[in-house]
Amino acid sequence: MNRKLLTLIILIICGTGLYFWYFSDAKVIKRNTESLIECFEKDAGDGRFGGAITTSTFRDLLDDKIGLRVDRDDIPYASDFGSIFAKGDLVQMHGGLANSPAIVTITDKKIEVINIEDETATANLKFHIKTEKLPRNLDHTINCNLTYKQVDGDWRISEAVLTN
Repeated sequence: MNRKLLTLIILIICGTGLYFWYFSDAKVIKRNTESLIECFEKDAGDGRFGGAITTSTFRDLLDDKIGLRVDRDDIPYASDFGSIFAKGDLVQMHGGLANSPAIVTITDKKIEVINIEDETATANLKFHIKTEKLPRNLDHTINCNLTYKQVDGDWRISEAVLTN
């Protein structure tokens, strides 16, 4: 009887510890960043249904207003770009990409949660992106600094800055 009780207590302690670790702010932000990058990966065989799913996921990761800035000079059509977008506008742009014939391959992903303070967090995402079947294909390593805001208990992206 004592052995069963001890085993149960140990399982409860371990389960509780695992729960708090898995749902810690740092882990949630890292998983959200992984989900963000997965929203942009696209194979030739991805259909409209797959595009709708990724666009829905993309929408759920964003705050209502998102600052987007490009602080690099090696992407001629996007250099020194900066603007504030409404969530709906970015979701619509993502839907256009998801339904296009483009092929987007993302490799060498590295995610680092930099800081979590009050209801704001920063993370760094570094990856290599290669596109095919677009008017201007990309083949770049991208460094992206993300700012998250906690909104109603969920971490949402409020700013993305692309740097060298």
